[in-house]
Amino acid sequence: MEYGVDFSLLPTLGKQFVPFAEQDYELAEPDTTQAVFRSPRKASSIDGVGLVRGLTESLTAYRVHQVSGTYLSDDGFGNDIPLSGAIYMPKKGKIKGIIVSCHYTVCADYEVPSQSCLMDAWWATKGYAVLMPDYMGYGSSRQYAHPYMQGELTAKHIIDMILAVRAFFANRQIVIMSSDIILAGYSQGAHAVLQTLRMIENPEIYPQYKDAQIKVSRCIAGDGIYSISDYYGRCILRNYIPIPCAVPMLVLGMNVGRQEPFDISYFFSEMTMQNYEDWILSKNLTLDQLSEVIETTALNKILSDNACDLRKNDTKKFYEELQKHDIPSDFVPKTPILLFHSKDDDVVGIYQAENLLRQFNAADAKVTTSFGNYGIHGMAYLRYLYKIYKEL
Repeated sequence: MEYGVDFSLLPTLGKQFVPFAEQDYELAEPDTTQAVFRSPRKASSIDGVGLVRGLTESLTAYRVHQVSGTYLSDDGFGNDIPLSGAIYMPKKGKIKGIIVSCHYTVCADYEVPSQSCLMDAWWATKGYAVLMPDYMGYGSSRQYAHPYMQGELTAKHIIDMILAVRAFFANRQIVIMSSDIILAGYSQGAHAVLQTLRMIENPEIYPQYKDAQIKVSRCIAGDGIYSISDYYGRCILRNYIPIPCAVPMLVLGMNVGRQEPFDISYFFSEMTMQNYEDWILSKNLTLDQLSEVIETTALNKILSDNACDLRKNDTKKFYEELQKHDIPSDFVPKTPILLFHSKDDDVVGIYQAENLLRQFNAADAKVTTSFGNYGIHGMAYLRYLYKIYKEL
């Protein structure tokens, strides 16, 4: 093996990443002008994602190799479940390090990293191996419900992928100069990476990973929901949810691994109850398509009247369950953190990042910020991608 990390000496805790598909992509270096970030029309919050995909498909610069594979993790009940994800690597040359990138909310199965090329793969053109988990409920585990915004379970799945890929790197004799991890995530992924960091940094709470020897050098969280319970409460007060499918996904997601699941007929409106299997569980529709078929952003049309009343006992229990998945108020990261957030975000208000910043500053955590007028949620994602790209 050339000079670099010998991954055969690092623990995998029995995890193995098994490839099932490999292909090359031609990815362009992003345009450094402002034009690349301008949407051609006023439209939905994720227009920027479609825009940047189109740009990278039309330009050629760097060859990136993608490997999609599976690994075993936990289904929430302690049973093995096959999960999937992808690794993006430079086609040639030594690799500087590893980035674990956790993606935003997707709804259609074909959108996840193992099935397509997400734009975070850009970072591989800077000489990094980019690891991207699909999340449970997609890819090889499509038949399962997605544990949407479940903190600890999702963090466990991410850590298990990190461990499993070590075996892959060793078997392929891939030369990587450092085993240190950069954790990065946007939107749903921002919540996921902070929960993952918390699990890695607190072996006394999560002893199953105390011997994992995972070192995180930096964590980047972009436009994330860090207090899910507060977000839900505000949606109830406003009777408004910017992404209509998010709340039914949340109700179904909180039931994953739960011994006494919430009664979805209590929470869902008649319309949602009749359609949630086709809308959510099928994994056939994108977020934009779901917004079109649901046809409303009024919460009381998507959820029942009871689910919109926090005074109701069962609703209060659900709210308390959401609180368990908030970033804990006593979490003090040891790793340097960058909080990125757009002041113009139309999906996740900047108050989420500001509240977390106050928490971290009060504990003297190593935190920096990039708060600015970066556009609506999807457009801010492009800014987030490019900011990290420039700093690598």
